[in-house]
Amino acid sequence: MAEPAWQVIFVESQLSRAGRIRMRLVPEKHEVRALEKSWEVTRIGNPPELKISGEYTRGPDRTVSRHYTVQRGENGDLEATETFRFSAADLRNPLRDAVLTSGWTWRGVLGEL
Repeated sequence: MAEPAWQVIFVESQLSRAGRIRMRLVPEKHEVRALEKSWEVTRIGNPPELKISGEYTRGPDRTVSRHYTVQRGENGDLEATETFRFSAADLRNPLRDAVLTSGWTWRGVLGEL
């Protein structure tokens, strides 16, 4: 979130959560232990900056954010078009799949790594 190139995207998308996946390799077991954390975020200041709350959750994040644009269609009826979608699984699944494809075990943990 601190990367300037991404801040515009975070502000425009109005995301209210941030997440992190920490992974520890355990070579002797061919295992990757993954700890997921997520936080609530708010925007402060002008230009807006994201502020992370002190409270967080551990474990797989099931957050799905969607934004829609509502406008009139060709026939005059209101139509909703999805303009943004984010799922925490969009971050976790490629990491997990890479680990599993490599013949290692993916193990989600709730404690510290």
